[in-house]
Amino acid sequence: MPAILAVETSTLTASVAILIDGAIAIEKESGVNSHSELLLPLIDDCLKATNLALDDLHTIAVGAGPGSFTGLRIGMATVKGLCFAKGLSLTPVSSLAALAYDLMNEDASTLLVPVLDARRSEIYAGFYRRSGPTLESLGDERVLAPEALAALVKEHKAESVLLGGDGATKYKEQLAGIGPIDLQARQTPSASAIAHLAQHMSPLEQISTAAPTYVRLPEAQIKFPDGNPGGTFSVPKTAPKAEPKG
Repeated sequence: MPAILAVETSTLTASVAILIDGAIAIEKESGVNSHSELLLPLIDDCLKATNLALDDLHTIAVGAGPGSFTGLRIGMATVKGLCFAKGLSLTPVSSLAALAYDLMNEDASTLLVPVLDARRSEIYAGFYRRSGPTLESLGDERVLAPEALAALVKEHKAESVLLGGDGATKYKEQLAGIGPIDLQARQTPSASAIAHLAQHMSPLEQISTAAPTYVRLPEAQIKFPDGNPGGTFSVPKTAPKAEPKG
């Protein structure tokens, strides 16, 4: 009974699912302020509901991003710890690919464009097409201004285009004309989609190499490209000598 535990923490929705023999047995989600508080309880609830232990799993799949830097770090660190502790394999899956999976329809020629809000007036976007039960990636995932997406979509010369995700909804006016936006589809990636995609992927050979896919640099690196020795608010090691009075 091959079982996959899947975890998705790239947005403010924490999602955990278990896939058994190719079907989702359970999925639990919660809006969070901090993934660190709810992720392990969600995992425990899903395992108990399916009468599984970690030792029964085939692999653990995790949404690798792009998305919230903090959420991705917490999700990746949590599953790496579980895999190391139990000797399980780890399968990272693109969070944008998971969003595209939920956009899939019967038309394999449709260009699927998952779009997540990247804040700072930018979006994360990817380009996918259905390939049997899974997806084919058609190019690098990007972070860009919403207005710049149209030119990239045109490069694929697709007759049919479908967009979806919280970024597509938020910037629907800027993205108008590219293609229809599926407002009924999921707005954020799901753990169930992570699990479905993971079953067609090979786990990592070395868990230690697993890392989130941020797509853009962390804010600290943008502000301080040459580093920040001593920190922004560093205090001198020795206080300056007081000026003599009089």
